[in-house]
Amino acid sequence: MILSMFNKILLASGIVLYAAGVSASGVQEMSVASSMWKVVASLVFIIAFIPACLWLVKRFQLTQMKLGRQSDIKILSVQSLGAKEKIMLLEVEHEKILIGVTGQTISHLKSFPVRGTSFTNELAEAQQQSASAEDKDK
Repeated sequence: MILSMFNKILLASGIVLYAAGVSASGVQEMSVASSMWKVVASLVFIIAFIPACLWLVKRFQLTQMKLGRQSDIKILSVQSLGAKEKIMLLEVEHEKILIGVTGQTISHLKSFPVRGTSFTNELAEAQQQSASAEDKDK
């Protein structure tokens, strides 16, 4: 009788241990599946994040900024003419330059001279013209 009771206890403990092992392996399988989904989601995020960053850098032309220092070359206007052709108006040392850009070459099209007159010079010139016009009227 003691043996049969001992066998029953052993059988019951074996069943409990087996059930615990099955449920633990189920939890482990769910944990592994959850971890796999986290890895996949992280990879998708990284794959989408890299092109987004590259687009932002290209969009805002951060490569032309040099740590807060203004560049001596400014792009005033860009007009696209085709897939790889465009006309660009640049300002270099207060001189405007029109260039043509293709996939293979960059061509100088026209330079616009620097206007050496400032507002004060223009004002003085206008006053002189108005004074000379008044002198002629007298």
